[in-house]
Amino acid sequence: MAAKIEYVVVDGCIQDGSKVVRKGEVYVPPSAELRDVLLEEGIIARRGKLDSENESGD
Repeated sequence: MAAKIEYVVVDGCIQDGSKVVRKGEVYVPPSAELRDVLLEEGIIARRGKLDSENESGD
């Protein structure tokens, strides 16, 4: 069984219907298309990649 990838909001916040997901909170994109757009724009990141990106992003 494949592990489910979690995403974290890293820039601003996301409103999904009546729910608001703030920076640092886990976000589950409702579709692959939206996930890809948010990843490309840098609004969300794969959970677990935050530490490695911050260390090498100097």
